[in-house]
Amino acid sequence: MEKFLKRKRRDQSCANPPQKSRFCRKYNPDFIKYGFVNGGDEAEPRAQCVECGLMLSNEALKPSKLKRHLETKHPSLVGKSVEFFKRKENGLQMQKRSVVSLTGNSKCALKASYLVARRVAQTKKAFTIAEELVLPAAVDMCREMIGEAAAKKLLTIPLSNDTVSHRITDMATDIQNQLLEKIKSSPFFSLQLDESTDVTNAALLLVFVRYRWNSSLHEDILFCGELPTRTTAQECFRYMDNYFKENGLDWQNCVGVCSDGAASMTGRHHGVVRQILDRAPEAKWTHCFLHRESKKNVTRVTRGDGCLEADHVQLLYHSEVRWLSRGLVLKRLFELRNEVLSFLTERKSPFAHHYANAQFTAKLAYLCDIFSLLNQLNVSLQGRNSNIFFVADKVEAFKRKLALWIKRTQEKRMDMFPLLSDILENSPQVNISDLVSQHLSQLAEKFDDYFPEDPREGHMWIADPFSVDPTKNDVALPSHLESQLLEVATDSTLKLQWGKQDLGSFWIAVSKEYPCLALRAVKLLLPFTTTYLCESGFSIGHN
Repeated sequence: MEKFLKRKRRDQSCANPPQKSRFCRKYNPDFIKYGFVNGGDEAEPRAQCVECGLMLSNEALKPSKLKRHLETKHPSLVGKSVEFFKRKENGLQMQKRSVVSLTGNSKCALKASYLVARRVAQTKKAFTIAEELVLPAAVDMCREMIGEAAAKKLLTIPLSNDTVSHRITDMATDIQNQLLEKIKSSPFFSLQLDESTDVTNAALLLVFVRYRWNSSLHEDILFCGELPTRTTAQECFRYMDNYFKENGLDWQNCVGVCSDGAASMTGRHHGVVRQILDRAPEAKWTHCFLHRESKKNVTRVTRGDGCLEADHVQLLYHSEVRWLSRGLVLKRLFELRNEVLSFLTERKSPFAHHYANAQFTAKLAYLCDIFSLLNQLNVSLQGRNSNIFFVADKVEAFKRKLALWIKRTQEKRMDMFPLLSDILENSPQVNISDLVSQHLSQLAEKFDDYFPEDPREGHMWIADPFSVDPTKNDVALPSHLESQLLEVATDSTLKLQWGKQDLGSFWIAVSKEYPCLALRAVKLLLPFTTTYLCESGFSIGHN
């Protein structure tokens, strides 16, 4: 906040360019006999009248001009002693100290106003809360804990509805300007974008940016804008393109775009991504890893009051926007299976016999287990500062787990599925191992379809430059960069830094000696791998 206020004062001072140097007159202490003291400083003395406080220019430091002012403005003081004018000088100095004190209080009140406005913005409260609740509460606390004088000082803090609104807008503009300066100073940047409709049916476009700043990679929200009509590809791109033009951002510096599989985003000819790639030749599109999954409807149960005596008071319903809800729906249904059976039996539903069937219960238990494991994978892929190596490692690990589970299932070992294992222990006559094995094989095939390529292939030198040998491994680098990689791999000082920094920070440090090699590494680390930030942003907005 202190930096923000100083920057504002500096920007305002820049509006007044310095004057050219000129001859500077000196102040003579004898000028007190004309009723004038030095109201300036040593660099540029100025004459100030002790009676009226008028400040004359440096050029007026002449006995003739000072005497003329005394005779024309204060004729009754002509002939007064030097002691009289010195007493007037003491009074003038007291007035100056009072003004300085008031100015200091004003600056403190201004800063306090910004601090409160920031709190209001962070808590997403109505702006009127500052004047109607925060200030009166602060005054009451100060009066009781410190005293009436401190309480009165708080009343000087401007916190009206309009003031708080202006403060928040002021800070938001400053933050945006700082962000734009950082993005422009970065050689490249990547984008993460998504569109949604809020509870008021307003079409919103949310965009995050990842860029290089100082010695690391940073992620920030670039903007969230309301589209004038619908979330069509044309409207989304037009909004983004206008923002880039208005703020001086260059599409040529964009090296990555991450979005989900919505048609407006990924249309082959006119989608938002297609239009961005046409203007950013170095950009690569990343399909959000969290949205590469099959959508299945498993079971449907009519809601009723028959579940109210169970541990859960209601069933959960699957939501397309919240991908983790599938596993929770199945788990809740499994936990309420006895209550659901009673309810459906009471209503004479044709679905009731399923919940009395051990084979069906075992299948439901398996679905709970496998969706729980899929949810764990989804959660592990979420978070900030992710990159292709981190995500690819998680996906590859799950693929290998699927192969292991298929092998165990064929051996009729189900201990990796705890709910199913418990059901089978209590119902040994149930045998669904062939069905589970078949489903896991299909799931493995789907994963191969969703993740057909390994993004790490040819780029493992970025993840660990000290374990990859360009003479033996495929590093997908031109010859001159292969030579630089060999130098990096044998540099003991760089190896000491390895492991102490994240990948982005490490390669930015390497850029000081090997700029071309490091730039290629950073360009591959910049793209987002998921739309996690956008999903989180919309979740906060919907809540």
